Order: sequence, then C-alpha cells, then structure tokens
Amino acid sequence: MVKKYRVSVNGKSYEVEVEEMGQSQSNEVDYPERTPQPPAEKVNTQKSIPEKPKKKEEVEEPEEPSQSLEEHTEVVAPMAGLVIEVQAKPGKKVEPGDKLLVLEAMKMENDIISDTSGVIKDVNCKKGDNVETGQVLITVS
Repeated sequence: MVKKYRVSVNGKSYEVEVEEMGQSQSNEVDYPERTPQPPAEKVNTQKSIPEKPKKKEEVEEPEEPSQSLEEHTEVVAPMAGLVIEVQAKPGKKVEPGDKLLVLEAMKMENDIISDTSGVIKDVNCKKGDNVETGQVLITVS
C-alpha cells in the first residue's frame, strides 16, 4: 500500500510516497547476540631490566658478590602526553602506590604511580615536557 505525504524541510515543501511493506518484505536485520567481553587487563607501565649487562667473560666468575647485577625498574609513559607535575626526585624513597608524576593526555590528568619500592635513581623528564608512549620517565632501583 502506497501512502503520499507532504513534508516541509527548511520552508520547502516536498511530496513523498511511502510504501508499507508486509512482514515478508521486512528490512529488519537479525544481528547475532554479542557476548560480553571480560575487562581489559591492567597494563604494567614499568619494566625491570638489569642495570649493567655483563660481558661474556665477566658472567662466568664474578670477583665479589657485591658486583652482581643490580636490578632497577624503568617507569615508562603509558601514552603520549604532557608532563604537568613531577613529584619524583633522585634519591627519594618510594613505595608501591606512590605518585611519581602527572601526565596530561587528551585533556585528562593521569597519575603515574610506582609499582615497586626502592630509591629513585633518575628522573628523565621535567614539567612541560612532551613525552611519547614507551619513553622512560623515571628509573627506580
């Protein structure tokens, strides 16, 4: 069955014809049901790496136990952004959960926190720096 309508858009009149379709001619699309996905895992922004890689001959027999590899953690930028506050200073002790700096990305402030305890060795950024994803910001040993 065809129906005629007069429609006005922005002061202009249009005559339109609309055809009513039966159930057998339905334009409805049957979409498959979506199963809920589990929440994404928290991304660890810190990587543990050895401080100084030993040469092959040094690895075989260390001279003193104190010369073994010293572990440290690098805090990297989880996203590109602007450093708007730095609370970390070299020599400062930190515990897991301590705020190290604030990174602004997409008009949102993101607290970058420590995942490990230790002493801040290096701070490789300052207020006003633009940083890229994966850039090392702070080293904790």
